[in-house]
Amino acid sequence: MRPRPPALVISLLFLLVLAVPWHAAAVGGDLDGGMVRVDGTRFVAGDGDRTVYLSGFNAYWLMEMASDPSRRGGVVSAFRQAKAHGLNLARTWAFSDGGDNPLQSSPGVYHEHMFQGLDFVIAEARRHGIYLLLCLTNNFDDFGGKRQYVQWAREDITAGAGAGGRNLTSADDFFNSTLVKSYYKNHVKTVLTRVNTVTGVAYRDDPAIFGWELMNEPRCGAEPTGAMVQAWVEEMAPYLKTIDAAHLVTAGLEGFYGDGAHESKELNPWSIYYGTNFVATHQAAGIDFATIHLYPDVWLWGSTADQQARFFRNWTASHVRDTERHLRKPLLVTEYGKFLWEEGGENATSATQRRDGFLGMVLDTIYESASKGGPLVGGAFWQLLLDGDGMDALKDGYQIVLPEDARAASIISDHSEKMAELSKQDAAMAGRRWSRSEPRKIGRFGSWGDAHPYVQRFLLRFVSLFRSVSSLFDWSRVAS
Repeated sequence: MRPRPPALVISLLFLLVLAVPWHAAAVGGDLDGGMVRVDGTRFVAGDGDRTVYLSGFNAYWLMEMASDPSRRGGVVSAFRQAKAHGLNLARTWAFSDGGDNPLQSSPGVYHEHMFQGLDFVIAEARRHGIYLLLCLTNNFDDFGGKRQYVQWAREDITAGAGAGGRNLTSADDFFNSTLVKSYYKNHVKTVLTRVNTVTGVAYRDDPAIFGWELMNEPRCGAEPTGAMVQAWVEEMAPYLKTIDAAHLVTAGLEGFYGDGAHESKELNPWSIYYGTNFVATHQAAGIDFATIHLYPDVWLWGSTADQQARFFRNWTASHVRDTERHLRKPLLVTEYGKFLWEEGGENATSATQRRDGFLGMVLDTIYESASKGGPLVGGAFWQLLLDGDGMDALKDGYQIVLPEDARAASIISDHSEKMAELSKQDAAMAGRRWSRSEPRKIGRFGSWGDAHPYVQRFLLRFVSLFRSVSSLFDWSRVAS
């Protein structure tokens, strides 16, 4: 039985509700509604299909920091800052393949202290009401990724431990080597069936996990038109679903078009192939939602600001259109950012202003789609870092430190508040489904619709805060 808060706490809650700022509420509410699901181009949760809009951040370093108990305060601080700015999604790594401090040091061999770090991250995310999008490996060499998997296979074949398989000559053999694919499947199974040492909940049963990303930014030079990655996704997404049918799955694409039907290669950076199909791959069985990334300055290196702005407009518009026409699934911008040049004086100021302008442009585009019932319903900036705590080595020119970047923090908070308001409007319209042709407004639905808007707002805030405090009592019980 859930422990009941003392009467004094209930009384204080009633008084504190009025003092809680609206911008501190997470977009789409708490995590008590169970797993997030897909309903057309919406994410929903709870029995009433509450719409979930996502205002998020990337922090790939969370597991590694949490693997050191003396640094776990930094993880708590990251979630606390994110929550204070209305963020409700964190995208992070559920992998670290080989290297100095791995989660998986060799196929099937895991380091418990790293897994316990991920346990802590998931527990803290749930405690702060923030969903996690967990990525299962990397296309690039950072933290091992596909190159490390192929190297393991080479070593096993040389040692006679790996049965079958042709000569592995490229990191792209990750996508078609039977042996390598067996390693990856084992990692998927190991992570999804992991029982959290903090909460006692298996990962595949935890509603704090928004979903799984098969790979960070898959690309394939060996088969640039997209067939090899396509086949890999068509194998891996259904396999993952056999282990965890409840959570959402996405491929992890950047949005590059390939050679399939409805693809638009001419819209890619420099109009070339990158080894993926945006439309076809997101149509694969087991893929629940689509993703794109946004880095116009890097993808179009050396181009003018006007050229980058034009690319941004075309890129986002085409993906929203294609998602709506051909996929009928939700779309997320799971990475976006603009590089900050490490220069002093006026140049540094103008670089920050350009970054903040880009941030606002991306978030306005997301809100415009979401507010009209479009498929683009959220995003996550790259990347959130903390002030201090030895994080200078993680600065990559894209970092946002919320306590220091006041303008960026304000833009993010304002966007989160607007997205949260959309979720409240959808909740108030419960009882009938809205569409793009229907204006978003508070309807009149029985006694709830007849209530004064201020009464509706008060009740929503009270219930949300009551649940939050109740969850703290549950957390105290788990922790003890």
